[in-house]
Amino acid sequence: MPEQKHTIKRQIRRRALWLYVAFFVVVVVIITRLIYIQYFSSSTAEYAEAISDRILTTQTLKARRGDILMRDGEPLATVLPLYQVYFDFGSEALDSVERYNKLSDSLAGLLGGYFGKEGYPKSYFKQKFALYHSHKRFDDRNRRRYKSIELLPRWIDFQEWSKIKQFTILNWDIGLTYTLEDSLTRIYPLGDIAKRTVGKHQSDRIKTAFGIEHVFDSILRGVDGQQSRQRFAHRFTSNVATDGAKDDRPKIDGVDIVTTLDRRIQEISDVALRKNMVANNAIWGTAIVMSVETGEILALSNLSETSPGVYAEIDDNAFKRMCPGSTFKLASLLALVEDKGMDINIRIPIKEGQVTKAVKDERLQIGPNPKAKGIRDDHAFCDTITMKTAMAHSSNIFFANAIYQAYKEHPEQYVAFLRKLHMDRPLGLTEFGEQRPLFNDYPIDKTREADSIRDVWFYNNRLCQMAYGYENEVTAIQTATLYNAVANEGCMVAPKLIREIRQNGRTIQKFDTKVLNDRICSSGSLSKVQECLEEVALTGTARAFFVRDTALFRVAAKTGTAQVVGRKGEYLGSMVAYFPTDAPKYTVMVAVRNNASRGAYYGAGVSGPVVRDIIYSLYTMESGWRNPIEPTATTKRPTQVKGGRTEQMRKVASELDMAFSTDERRGWSLAEVDDSTQRAEFNQIKDDKGRMPRVVGMGLKDALYILESRGLRVGVTGHGRVTSQSVAAGAAVKRGDYVQLVLK
Repeated sequence: MPEQKHTIKRQIRRRALWLYVAFFVVVVVIITRLIYIQYFSSSTAEYAEAISDRILTTQTLKARRGDILMRDGEPLATVLPLYQVYFDFGSEALDSVERYNKLSDSLAGLLGGYFGKEGYPKSYFKQKFALYHSHKRFDDRNRRRYKSIELLPRWIDFQEWSKIKQFTILNWDIGLTYTLEDSLTRIYPLGDIAKRTVGKHQSDRIKTAFGIEHVFDSILRGVDGQQSRQRFAHRFTSNVATDGAKDDRPKIDGVDIVTTLDRRIQEISDVALRKNMVANNAIWGTAIVMSVETGEILALSNLSETSPGVYAEIDDNAFKRMCPGSTFKLASLLALVEDKGMDINIRIPIKEGQVTKAVKDERLQIGPNPKAKGIRDDHAFCDTITMKTAMAHSSNIFFANAIYQAYKEHPEQYVAFLRKLHMDRPLGLTEFGEQRPLFNDYPIDKTREADSIRDVWFYNNRLCQMAYGYENEVTAIQTATLYNAVANEGCMVAPKLIREIRQNGRTIQKFDTKVLNDRICSSGSLSKVQECLEEVALTGTARAFFVRDTALFRVAAKTGTAQVVGRKGEYLGSMVAYFPTDAPKYTVMVAVRNNASRGAYYGAGVSGPVVRDIIYSLYTMESGWRNPIEPTATTKRPTQVKGGRTEQMRKVASELDMAFSTDERRGWSLAEVDDSTQRAEFNQIKDDKGRMPRVVGMGLKDALYILESRGLRVGVTGHGRVTSQSVAAGAAVKRGDYVQLVLK
């Protein structure tokens, strides 16, 4: 028996020993394998990456695109986070059919009530719910599908989501039935105002980029960030910190671009331009308002016809080059006064030919080419007019002849002067669409005979036509810049559209005013030119818009009309003005292209009303130009009160905090105010049809009512309130009697 027990113990020890040996061998194999995998296996990195790809994901942190702002910080273009709910009909929380039917019916009703006006009633959502809950929850092998679909018919903003998330099912806290996706969407809070200037940046949907969005796209879009996330359960992830190739990086939001545009002035310009274009059925137009001193573009409206009577910002009309017409005469005037030293009161006779007068639209031959088309004015011409008068009435004949006489021997001198005015090159806005001017200098081949001047420059009267706005093509912004230089005491500054760049509310780059020419002419020449431009608004082609308001402010202006090359019947009508002339602050340029068959096309007719409306609005907007009302410590009350209905007089006196005395509440009364106490006493008018009532002190409307109700005939002179009546109060009267009232 003891031997047997001993044998059993040996067997147990032997088995335990073999078990320990087996465990030891397994441990050694595992450790060896781990060492091999860790240090020697070529597949280790591949396996680690595969596991990492299943556990770790990378989320892109979308950078916020920067805003485009008005000068006061109001956004022209900004981004707004929009949301969409992705509903998971395969969620375990919706397995109970009875519960789901009850809750989904309630949710469909709430969503239908919210989106019903947009064409999505309750039935739309019920049908959608039934389709996905019945057939999309499980696949053919009865495996659960976790596939979310868009629940809402459109993306919603945060305010809308704050309401919708209170609906049934969506207000569950477990977060198993839906996910919320957000997207940064570009919006334009001010609508189509300056839409062309703001522009578009290139994207999957937009292939043609333009405007500020395109020019500053690289800094507006910012830099996307990256965030690693770890999967720890189905549809649940969490942010994690990683190293190596998957380092997280923060997003860098885009910068903000601050423009020079002023919202009030932009709206004023847009409304004025649109109203007149609709009235004249115009093709396209542009309105520009510049700050005289800085060259900042305060308003830039570009409207083009998209369908009859409908206009939108689709083209850079302000930056299109075209023959400017008579607005170019300012350059010719500067050349004659500054370069040739002529006086604005000079009279230049037409030497070629014997004609010294021409009726309206009669063509006169100027220049040496007998085959060239004659030059005409749209009004009668007489060669005894002065240069000042010719500018005021925009005489093509005068300026063509004056430039011809002054530069016929050396036309290149005229071209050189125009170059000093920057008429031959862009002004720095080419990135925004500014076209390069078409500047014809017609170079002379010096190897030929002297006749080459005649052959080149006077073919088709090129020199003469250039004098009044043909041959060369410039943009509206270029014309505005030239007039702005005259307003700015001869200093030509480049037009500026961008004020500064901001990041997180801090200015990181500021754009200063760029001076193109310190002085385009001498001060003496400048004063003469300014006088001519003022004459245009006083007695010339712009007099209909400003002459009545010379007591308020003075305007310098010029109109222009040019035929569109190659388009029969089409014209560019423009007008430029700066004001007030004693201390210019604004330059306004309007150009409208139209067909003569559509409506007004002359500069004064199609652009003049727009300039007038803009200038009047700017004047009323600037309170500093009017005498302010200074408040006083002494309370002021009315010293006179018009007579009238007693109840209305009582109400007015109460509103003005004026003491009055009367026991009457109906009928008609007159008022007398005590100068010392400023107290009003109301005296009721007796209702006696046979006696003349006293109406002195009443307004005309009430006096007429009282007298004519008695059958009296009434004559009136003056305006204001009644100061005398031809028939004394209390005198006997009968129907048909006449009474004369005097108002002051």
